Amino acid sequence: MPTVSVCCITYNHERFLAQAIESVLMQETSFAVELVIGEDCSTDATRQIALDFQRRYPDRIRLLLPETNLGVMGNFLGTLEACTGTYIALLEGDDYWTSPHKLQRQVDILESHPDCNTCIHDAEEFMDDNSIPPRLFSQKFPHILPTTEHEFTQGDIARHGWFIPTASMLFRRSALFPIPAWVKEAFSGDYSLHLLLTRTGKVYYLPEVMSRYRLHPGGIMSATQNSRIIARNQKQIFETAHYKQMVDAQHHGRFNEFLEGLHFDQSKRLREEGQRWSSYYNYYKAISVVGRARTIGHLKQIVYQWYKKLTA
Repeated sequence: MPTVSVCCITYNHERFLAQAIESVLMQETSFAVELVIGEDCSTDATRQIALDFQRRYPDRIRLLLPETNLGVMGNFLGTLEACTGTYIALLEGDDYWTSPHKLQRQVDILESHPDCNTCIHDAEEFMDDNSIPPRLFSQKFPHILPTTEHEFTQGDIARHGWFIPTASMLFRRSALFPIPAWVKEAFSGDYSLHLLLTRTGKVYYLPEVMSRYRLHPGGIMSATQNSRIIARNQKQIFETAHYKQMVDAQHHGRFNEFLEGLHFDQSKRLREEGQRWSSYYNYYKAISVVGRARTIGHLKQIVYQWYKKLTA
């Protein structure tokens, strides 16, 4: 039984996957490490690269090779489920680790801090085509990530949103499973994990750069067509409602404001698609989600706009 399972999901990463795998194989540890790769039916040579490495390191690499594409969340959750280690580390196929001591360092931290479920560290974000200079996450989020070791609570995650580099995460498997069924329909697997893992423990932060987070056109989450944005909004509305149920009531305001913006955007886009009643429903949700005072303010604005049209 490995002490650490590395959960690696990959799709169309033929240019990057070898570097990710090698960064796992270079880890110097006093315990057993397994690499579990979920290869989601890539249309390039990604699967063949994964197979070649597995043949060379059959005792260290396990492959999950679905016959049909599972999608990001399906592949992610399936690969997580297959990880059997006491601890799970995350590494997507287009990122990589830079320190051979990363896993040992993080396991040592969690072994000595039983009140923490997760250990993270600083990382460097870079554009694959060098069009933008690299920067550290601690530079990107200087008001959140300090220059010294620090512990974060679920309240910090709720207040600040997403600031944790995915490839920096190592956490206790027991703190995550069983994973709630709703996560399968979520948009953000990362942020869902951040809130789930902090239900029963804190996050320990190391101000050491031990991974690189790659940005490239195939990896940047974006939606350009109206119908795709509507689908994305719906998933974000769904997951945000569940996030509110996980955190203390004092943090609900931040999620309510996010829901307000999502519903307003959804209302506008549905109107453009000719879905009038769904548009009205989302507008109602938008003006009512934050609270009574905000609802009254929105209604006054509607009445004022209506009055201006009548008197024009």
